[in-house]
Amino acid sequence: MVKPRHLEKIYRPSDTEGLEGEIVCRCGCRAFKIRCFGEFYSKHKMSANKYKDRYGQAVKAVCANCNSEYLLYDFALHGYDGLIGGEGIAVPDEMLHDFTTETDYLFEIKMFLEYDGEEQFLEEVVNDEYLQKDFHFTLDDRPNIWSWIVIDLKGIQSGTIYKNFTNQELS
Repeated sequence: MVKPRHLEKIYRPSDTEGLEGEIVCRCGCRAFKIRCFGEFYSKHKMSANKYKDRYGQAVKAVCANCNSEYLLYDFALHGYDGLIGGEGIAVPDEMLHDFTTETDYLFEIKMFLEYDGEEQFLEEVVNDEYLQKDFHFTLDDRPNIWSWIVIDLKGIQSGTIYKNFTNQELS
């Protein structure tokens, strides 16, 4: 099962491969405030946005119970195009904004993560001499380099599902 290292303690897979899962705080809480950076192309759908001549997109979850903060996703850290292709830039915390709707300010979080297969990752990333000059990737890096991410939210107050809050191809 593939599981992102930075989410290891809070990502609860709902399938045997670890591709789909929910976020649960270490304290057991499932309700989170969402802090994010990106361009909203629809009321509740966010994509990457220009920031300092590159692209940024980030989603953080803040536990409603204990205020623990978790970086769920950053375009510059978790995808081939943003990280390896150099198209991404990490966005500072002061650029993140609270995501709220007319009815909701707390959310349950579900994630879908797609990865390159192990052989493809070895061939295209680990065994690429050009990439290894700058990155020194190993197969252990595969869980944190995604080819696609989808984040769905469920409003705690209303029960509304915000499908595809983030739906981003990363390679």
